[in-house]
Amino acid sequence: MPIGCLPAKLDVFDLYAYDKSSYDPKTGCIERYNTLSRHHNYLLLKAVKELRVNYPQAKIIYADFYEPVLNFVRFPQRYGFISKPLVVCCGKGGKYNYSLIETCSSPNVTVCKNPSTYLNWDGLSLTEAAYRYIANSWLKGPYADPPIVDAHKN
Repeated sequence: MPIGCLPAKLDVFDLYAYDKSSYDPKTGCIERYNTLSRHHNYLLLKAVKELRVNYPQAKIIYADFYEPVLNFVRFPQRYGFISKPLVVCCGKGGKYNYSLIETCSSPNVTVCKNPSTYLNWDGLSLTEAAYRYIANSWLKGPYADPPIVDAHKN
C-alpha cells in the first residue's frame, strides 16, 4: 500500500517533520514513504517471478495493493469517493480528521454519514467500499497477476 498516503502517517509527519517538498503535489502523500512502498513491491514481484520459475506447478498470484489505492487518491470521484480522499471517515479533528490520541473507538469521535464515499476509515484502514473494489480487482483484474478467477480455471 502507498504508506505515504495513510492519514495516520501524514498527521504525524505534519506535526514533527513538516517539509512541503516531501509531499507529492498531485496526491498530497509523502513521497519518500511511497518510494519505499514501490521498492518493496518491486522486490516482492521479483521474488514472485522467481518462485514461478522454480515451482512451475504452483499457481502464484501477485496482488497489487499499491496501484489501486494510489488511483483512489489521485482520482477519488472516479470511484465514488469524496474529493478529499485523505480525510478519514471515523476520526476527530485536524487536516485529515485523524487524531493519534483519540482514535476511532474513543468517545466523542465522529463517524461520517456515508462511509462508502470515503477511502479511509480510521487513518490506518480503508473503508469497506475501497476494499470491495480492491478485492474485485484482484479477482477479475487488473491488479492481480494473474487475476485470481483466471488462476483457478482448469
